[in-house]
Amino acid sequence: MTGAGARVASGERFAAVSGCPEATAAALAVLDRRGNVFDAALAASAVLCVALPHAVALGGDLFALVRRGSSGRVVAINATGAAPAEATIEAYRSRLLPRVPAIGPLSIQAPGLVAGWQAIADRFASLPLAALLEPAIAMADLGFPAGGRLARIAEELYADYSPIPGWREAFAPAGRPISAGERLRQPALAGTLREIAGRGAAGFYSGPVARDIAATVRRAGGLLSENDLEAVRAEEHETLSISYSGARIHTQPPISQGVVLLRAMRLLAQADGVDPSDDVRWWPIAARAIARAFAERLALLGDDSDARRRAEALLDGTCAADARDLAARQGGETTSLAVVNASGDAIGIIQSVFADFGSGVVGRESGVLLNNRLSAFFLDPGHPNALKPRRKTMHTLHGYLAEDARGFKFVGGSPGGDNQPQVNLQVLSRVLDRGEDPGEAVAAPRWSVFPGTNPADLEGARTATVKCEPGLDPALGEAFRAAGFALQRETAANIGSAKLVGRISDKLGAWADDRREGSVGAS
Repeated sequence: MTGAGARVASGERFAAVSGCPEATAAALAVLDRRGNVFDAALAASAVLCVALPHAVALGGDLFALVRRGSSGRVVAINATGAAPAEATIEAYRSRLLPRVPAIGPLSIQAPGLVAGWQAIADRFASLPLAALLEPAIAMADLGFPAGGRLARIAEELYADYSPIPGWREAFAPAGRPISAGERLRQPALAGTLREIAGRGAAGFYSGPVARDIAATVRRAGGLLSENDLEAVRAEEHETLSISYSGARIHTQPPISQGVVLLRAMRLLAQADGVDPSDDVRWWPIAARAIARAFAERLALLGDDSDARRRAEALLDGTCAADARDLAARQGGETTSLAVVNASGDAIGIIQSVFADFGSGVVGRESGVLLNNRLSAFFLDPGHPNALKPRRKTMHTLHGYLAEDARGFKFVGGSPGGDNQPQVNLQVLSRVLDRGEDPGEAVAAPRWSVFPGTNPADLEGARTATVKCEPGLDPALGEAFRAAGFALQRETAANIGSAKLVGRISDKLGAWADDRREGSVGAS
């Protein structure tokens, strides 16, 4: 079996994983100063917003799963903004737009990430938020060598993004895309981080930063206003959870896509008589479960008061016929981090601007890159995810937290838009069903069902396709075809970027595949 490599660290006191070495180092430094795991996660989250702007920024969203070891209680944080108050279907139809644009000012919803920081800081942190933002502020001020993935994506998207207000000044300041190793300074962003350090989330959602964000968007023809920003609040929820293969798996409730992961796992668990280590039989059943879960989510789960009840009904109401049917037929940019300590305190965060570089719009004075999450809405008024003012769109972001009879087991996630639940399912199945080492599980070659829930993907797709990384058994490809999927063979291992921390025997571990620039650390 070939796939990607894995980065691994182990220790006895704590473990951390993130999307870049600087963020992991910031987390470990906080823990060494006797901060808690939630402090460490906030420091790492902020550094990622500086170091990986193609994946996440202050203008993005954040979801978290938080576990206190003392009580064993797990809660979900949903820190996502909503559509602007002026974002009506008619507003887009009157512009002769068939769908919400993929990038640019009309693709922007209010960002929720900073509200998520505030919620985590207020409920769980032990150190002041200002102290936790210091590494990110210094990094934005002094600059850092741009990573290879950041430089490659900037070059690939330069023609599309350079006309968008603020993008070229931020990421192509010399009149060309930034190169790998070239120092990227973001002094305006450092100033915004200082505002947040001084005033908390209010320093982002009101005052000069909010005025600059709204003014930049509206000058460019977008709909976001200061009132939209002031209305943003993070939400704390009970998790959705199921029992699976000797563990309890927690995820975020709707509007998160975590329900797709749990629904697919629930269907997969009903595949009686199929050996999970038999790739040729097991993975086509999993692919059909994912495809079904995507379809059910699109049909049933928008942003309304009844979404959780419907999600719970999906998870509780699976019958044996569902699994027999699956067996018979056979067939984005984001970044994540996680931190755990020996007491079972744990947190997993996944955060994103949605597509690579989000909308591309960067605040003129604030340096804030804004998301393009509004593009996930449909302009069909009868669709469960139809665009409405102040509505929250269905979200691809989610993570997982697993517990067993001993308590905490793993917390993790993966970027990748609609790849997220598919990567998470494959990693969890390998670890829980097959007993694989987490390092082996994250490195193993993957597959991905396409399309998922993205409106543009659904509009252009005629046949459900399974994308396969190199190293998957050719016989598995034929099994996917027999299950009714078209087949697309990828030229590189590039589906998601799995990261998790957890407990193995009496040790804590951190694992990340090397499909992207992940980083691990432990002590």
